[in-house]
Amino acid sequence: MGARRAIIIGAGIGGLAAAHALRRIGWHVTVYEQAPVIAPVGAGVAIAPNAVKALDHLGLGTALRDRGRRQTGLEIRLRGGARVANIPAEGIERRYGAPFYALHRAELHRLLMEGLGPDTFRTGHRAEGVDGTTVSLGTPDGARSDTADLVVAADGVNSRLRAALLPGYPGPTYAGYTVWRGIVPPDRTQRLGLQAVLSETWGRGARFGSATIDERRIYWFAAESLAERSSPTHDLDQLAARFQGWHDPVPALLAVTPPDALLRHDVYYLRARLPGFVHGRVVLLGDAAHAVTPDIGQGACLAIEDAVTLAAAVDEKGIDGGLLVYDAVRRPRTERMARTSGRLGRILQTRSPTGALLRDAIAAALPTPLLTKAVGSALAWTPPFGTHDVHARSGA
Repeated sequence: MGARRAIIIGAGIGGLAAAHALRRIGWHVTVYEQAPVIAPVGAGVAIAPNAVKALDHLGLGTALRDRGRRQTGLEIRLRGGARVANIPAEGIERRYGAPFYALHRAELHRLLMEGLGPDTFRTGHRAEGVDGTTVSLGTPDGARSDTADLVVAADGVNSRLRAALLPGYPGPTYAGYTVWRGIVPPDRTQRLGLQAVLSETWGRGARFGSATIDERRIYWFAAESLAERSSPTHDLDQLAARFQGWHDPVPALLAVTPPDALLRHDVYYLRARLPGFVHGRVVLLGDAAHAVTPDIGQGACLAIEDAVTLAAAVDEKGIDGGLLVYDAVRRPRTERMARTSGRLGRILQTRSPTGALLRDAIAAALPTPLLTKAVGSALAWTPPFGTHDVHARSGA
């Protein structure tokens, strides 16, 4: 019998990780991407210890360490500059077995594409629907279809395949805030300092975060609570005015960011539970299954976990048995993460003066060991090496 074959819909982080994971167990993989060209985009991304361990499992840990910047700690500050929380990296590494890294999302994307080969990808193909394991695809040359042993729907928060499989599902929920992201290029970072700390600053209805993503570039994000369908301002000067008076280096980072480096996204997540991640031999993965808000820094990380767990499960139990294991393991963990991220986003983005004071006071009162333990539900995940390990180690 020949090698098993998988169709993967979507060439994002989850889809590429799934391609690596399935190829490592001997599968033939075809990745369909609706964009005419796979061009890595985005700003920065944090890779938490759970995802570092997942990338190590895929044989990509060395590449991550070569391209990412190891972070020396996590900190929370207030808009005036007071530091209310500080978690050194040593405590995280000791407890969870790996460090934090930050890198450009495009670098992570390139890292995942390497080794797959150009014959893996079919660009300009948009998944329109699925019947069993036959996927209907729209292309510039007309409609076509493809069939495989397994279909992996990794087509994002607005997944077309999820909509086709679950027409009654309500879809993504607006989280109540918008995020702007930017990268300060090497020639503009000289006087800013390049501390390798994942830093987040809290204000009323707004937050600002930053991290160095390599030896010479700084990534930042700014979040503001806004009504849905608000005015789609994409003006860096207006954003700088919103964060005027915040502690250094917040205004400086905005001042030296090229306007064409600014990205803007309204934040959506999957608040409503899915009845399942598996439908026959079609499996939902990454944001298509469990889009979370960025408040817990786990969107990309959970997608990479999904890929590792899926491959381990089908390798151990076969396709049908493995998919049952995948669904049983991944749904409880990712549903918790989605609920947590949604609640945390509402707390962190509060516009209430009383709510903001309470939020800040609680963060300042928590001792460092308790803060370190508080993030453990996400970071403690360990890659599975067999079906027993899938259940025992995946945080389910």
